[in-house]
Amino acid sequence: MKTKLALLSVAGLLAAPAMADIQINGFANLIAGMTLDDDESVYDYDSDFSFDPASVFGLQVRGEVSDKLSATAQLVGRGRDDYDADFEWAYMTYVLNNNVNISAGRLRMPLFKYSASLDIGYSYHWLTPPDAVYGIDFNNIDGIRVDYMNYSGDWEYGAQFTVGRVEADTTISGTPAALELQGVVAVSFEATRDWFSARTLLARGKTSAANADFDNFIGGLGQFGAFVPSASDAAEGLSVNDDTGTFFEVAVDIDKYDWFVGAEFTQTEVDGSVIADNKAWYVTAGMRFGKFTPHITYEVEEADNGDQLGLIAALPSSISSGDAVTDATWSAIYQGAAGIAAQQKLDVSAVTVGLRYDVEPGFALKTDVTWYSDDLNDLNDATLLKVGVNYTF
Repeated sequence: MKTKLALLSVAGLLAAPAMADIQINGFANLIAGMTLDDDESVYDYDSDFSFDPASVFGLQVRGEVSDKLSATAQLVGRGRDDYDADFEWAYMTYVLNNNVNISAGRLRMPLFKYSASLDIGYSYHWLTPPDAVYGIDFNNIDGIRVDYMNYSGDWEYGAQFTVGRVEADTTISGTPAALELQGVVAVSFEATRDWFSARTLLARGKTSAANADFDNFIGGLGQFGAFVPSASDAAEGLSVNDDTGTFFEVAVDIDKYDWFVGAEFTQTEVDGSVIADNKAWYVTAGMRFGKFTPHITYEVEEADNGDQLGLIAALPSSISSGDAVTDATWSAIYQGAAGIAAQQKLDVSAVTVGLRYDVEPGFALKTDVTWYSDDLNDLNDATLLKVGVNYTF
């Protein structure tokens, strides 16, 4: 039913008399993968050959309401969601002048170099972008974005200013949670000259994440403030409730056509929460031989849980209240809090070697092999093979 309603909505857009000029574009990423050992799993793949984790099909409809006003909607079905089609973009854009556009609605948030074309696998050399950087829980925002574009001499440059709110699904210590970002403000800048390009972005917002079990646990921890004064501080420090989150990104690319090198770095901080400070980056390089593009990428993601461990270090592992039940309850809560804090540490890396073959314009075949390594737990190491097709029309 959800898919049918979405398709009817697209049909309504096409039939609208106000749309004097309709553009329809589509894309498909049919990607299959499997790990090479029975006991391995990574990026939602295991040893069973599967198309679901990364396959995406999409349809974008853009209508020109007038010379200055347009409406855009993007309908996307993802394999991990049983290909249920849903509107991920739905916004209107007003052309203020030759240099400035203003868009409002549900937009793609410009967090990364490939944010605008993130679902269009044909636009980059990998089958999927490096998970260390791009594997976040949200990419869209409900709000307003102002785009500025200009040039100076041989330089082309642009800036984006975005405000709004985000609602998405996330996890807290491995359990599902509802993520909400309010008062998001993001500013990005990009410059290009011939074979060189660079961009950067800074974003801030109030971060909340709700999970009933986690919230009950935090409430129980806070109730011990009468016996353990530092318990109240720990409860406040581990909760995710209107905490200030900051996201920073920088990317640099050199593309001489015969060969290319690129790198991207991100840093995420959510002050006073269970979410550990996160840094991620990748370096990629490749060469083009006619229709063939071999490439290699090294990526790293690290999370520092020092602040979280500091909160636990201020707590006693046991108490003597005179009541056995109370003492046992505190012991269980302490062990749970220590485990949650420890889980926030992350130190993983991956090497991906791949090959792209451009069959014809808009149609590419690709294969990637990724060697994933977890420096904290060797049992999580895995080798992942992916093959796929990227198509646009």
